[in-house]
Amino acid sequence: MKDPLIDFMDKENLSSIRLNSSDSLFRAGSLLVFDSMLIAKDDELEYLFKIIDIKQDLIIKQFGKIGEGPCELEPSSIISKSGVDGNMIGIFEMKTREFQEFSLQTILKFDSDSPCIQFKGDFGFESRVITKLKGDHFIGTPNGENLYTLFLGNKVVQSIGEFPFHNQFKGVDPRNLDLAYQYKLIKHPKKALALGTSIFSFNMDILELKNDNQLTIKKNLHFWPPEFESSTEPDKFYASIIKENKFGNVSTDVSESFIYVLYSDQAWEYQFPLKSNRVLVYDWEGKPIKILELDQEVSMIAAHEKDEFLIGYIDDGKANLYQFQMN
Repeated sequence: MKDPLIDFMDKENLSSIRLNSSDSLFRAGSLLVFDSMLIAKDDELEYLFKIIDIKQDLIIKQFGKIGEGPCELEPSSIISKSGVDGNMIGIFEMKTREFQEFSLQTILKFDSDSPCIQFKGDFGFESRVITKLKGDHFIGTPNGENLYTLFLGNKVVQSIGEFPFHNQFKGVDPRNLDLAYQYKLIKHPKKALALGTSIFSFNMDILELKNDNQLTIKKNLHFWPPEFESSTEPDKFYASIIKENKFGNVSTDVSESFIYVLYSDQAWEYQFPLKSNRVLVYDWEGKPIKILELDQEVSMIAAHEKDEFLIGYIDDGKANLYQFQMN
């Protein structure tokens, strides 16, 4: 196990204010910042997402009607920034394997449910997570023994990468490794770059779609694998994370310049929610920049594209959003 903290020289303390708009949320499942707007996935009955104007500290819109009709979403949908310039909201529906895009400006303009741009076709079951890099190029994770898959439309054109520390897991089915690592993808706000990061351990890959449309891994930052018990029965796939496991990456988000990792190296011990007040900051070359010490423990973070602030979230019986000013 490599200790990432030894690579950092600088620290900065950040103070917080609680957003009163927290009281309009039931429970946040994910966060995404667009300029001064925060999109929070909320466990409501009719709509998946609420939009908060951070400057006004006010919920101003909800969207993502739950259903199976056009531009409607199923509850397990995953939200991300979409397209090369990141001006669209991308939604991957895990159940239907479909991808939809919404314009934030259009959502805010419409009084009724907003239209979307639907992807024609579906992604089958080659990848658990899909996000759009540019044009018709999508990236997914995983596909068999390879960790990252590049799609043109919904057709596989390239597969690269290996699970970190894969030599320690000889004989373990890749599908069990996928369940153990639980990789997610976070797109750069403006470029054809993405961060692949494991949820149940501390590992990151910086990926780039080159001008020739070849996907490359620019940088590996691998610190330790997950600790889990794997299925040994044929055609049965599971990976039970054990209580001694150290997640490392509690929550991760990115800006145009930096990668922010809400970090904890403590054993899990079946504690919920995972939380921390320490954020590791890297640049997009994988260089360690500084450690942010928050005055409030949180379990989820979202970063402003220009690094003006971080948003932190924690549920202590009710939803709490905190703004940490950086500039």
